[in-house]
Amino acid sequence: MKLLEFFSRNLDLNHSKNKKDNNINSDEFFFFMIDEDDLHKNYVIPNGRKLKRLNECGNSMVLECWMPMVKEGCRKYFDQKKMSGNLGKIFDQDLREEMCHRLHDHYFEDFKKGIYNLGEW
Repeated sequence: MKLLEFFSRNLDLNHSKNKKDNNINSDEFFFFMIDEDDLHKNYVIPNGRKLKRLNECGNSMVLECWMPMVKEGCRKYFDQKKMSGNLGKIFDQDLREEMCHRLHDHYFEDFKKGIYNLGEW
């Protein structure tokens, strides 16, 4: 039986992928930014100090805090994956804003609970 009968389209069973493929997997990019030590040191800790004092953040505050980290993460990811093309088109505005909100959701409650040691004694 062919898979075409189940899915009504041909599937790539070899999972071949071009090295120059510029499609961004948002989950992979998100975890890349979380695991990148320089991004964590330069952006997460300072943002934690700011956000720890706030009860909640509006959309503009989230973008203001996290967009520099996301932009730097885009550059690092682009270089590490040896991608080609226009950086702004590959990492479009919607993707960058989505990453800002995902980062905020990931870290904000932990900042409020005091889970991270933010250099305050």
